[in-house]
Amino acid sequence: MSPLHPAAVPDTLAAALVRAREAACLTQGELAERSGLSVRAIRNLETGHTARPRRQSLLLLADALGLPSRETGRLLRLPRAGSPPAPPEVSIPAELPAAPRHRLVGRDALVADLTAHLARPGPGHGRPAVVVGPPGAGKTALVLRAAHEVRGRFPDGQVFVDLHPVSSLPVTSDVLVRRILRSLGDAPAAQNPEEDRARLRDALSRRRVLVVLDNVDSEAQVRPLLVDDGPSAVLVAARRELAALPDRFDRRIGALDRQDGHRMLADLAGIARTRAEPAAALAVVESCAGLPLAVHIAGLWLTARPHRRVGELAERLADEGDRLRSLHIGDLSLHASVAACYRLLPPPLRTSLHQLKPVHGDFGVEEMLARVTPSRRLAVDLLEELLHRQMIRAGRPDLHGRIRYRLYDAVRLYVTHGAAPPRPRPPHCP
Repeated sequence: MSPLHPAAVPDTLAAALVRAREAACLTQGELAERSGLSVRAIRNLETGHTARPRRQSLLLLADALGLPSRETGRLLRLPRAGSPPAPPEVSIPAELPAAPRHRLVGRDALVADLTAHLARPGPGHGRPAVVVGPPGAGKTALVLRAAHEVRGRFPDGQVFVDLHPVSSLPVTSDVLVRRILRSLGDAPAAQNPEEDRARLRDALSRRRVLVVLDNVDSEAQVRPLLVDDGPSAVLVAARRELAALPDRFDRRIGALDRQDGHRMLADLAGIARTRAEPAAALAVVESCAGLPLAVHIAGLWLTARPHRRVGELAERLADEGDRLRSLHIGDLSLHASVAACYRLLPPPLRTSLHQLKPVHGDFGVEEMLARVTPSRRLAVDLLEELLHRQMIRAGRPDLHGRIRYRLYDAVRLYVTHGAAPPRPRPPHCP
């Protein structure tokens, strides 16, 4: 049995020294003679009056007592009498999913902007960074790459929450607050959302935490995390414009240009294959409309089929009716990405999309008046809402100064070939 622990683990270094000396049948004077320390020094150690004993003194005592190396190490680690209790362990979450393994072609400047904002100390640091773009634009990949670049600047942890997983309902703000509190090692209050929000603001104002939110659909999901000039940071991938979110750091992303799309496909499928069939590779990128998710899926499809020609994929994607279904591999699906955004649309917006799908090319208020509603004001409001929800994009004004719009290609394909039109409401319904 250990001379330091004859019955139970001693509470303090002082108690351990007394037990060890008595187990060795030594007086304080005899131990002083063996160790070279004074009797007074040994007495102060055994009574706990020496708050910070020298390591060398403890090693001399251990040697004089004949303690083996294991017991000597234990002696050095024992708490001193009167020492303050050890602080409770603080949970340090590291929840970020893996960073994208592929190169984010055409996104270098965006990554640099986001990392510079997140790493900037002082005033303005608390502004949420928001990345918004259409389905398939690569918002999640961009946000994760930026988050991994700066994770070392947030030593108190990184929290990641997907607010709308594919097979689940959207996460409410109250559920999100409780979720983050648990990640930070704080137990949520029972039936008291306001107390939870206050505790979360307090935690984020005192600790350097990076919170990353994916698939955000409303300002209400982000607002509880905002702390003025605190050391924490919030990074958001949003499915729609968060116009009511104060003082946000916005970055909008869209499709890649033809050159970057071709480079991304070559990175994934191999330069030799794309150079061997340049026209087919270009056709694949154009069928993907430059969307990073679509090009990524196409590249993985070719990588998984080294025996297939690029031209075979180009032929499959040429069929618009089958294109969304073809842009699918494993758990990656352009169809699922568009469907997740479409399902969140209010019925009037879904109806508007279906009534606009026969329009080829650009459209504007006049087409809305002819196909959707006789009210000009409502037509303008519907177009603005579709624009904010990343279903359409705005182009340049025409010769008469009127703004023209166009459906994103993946949205057009989904509405035309993948989504059932909304049921018409009965006449008595508002």
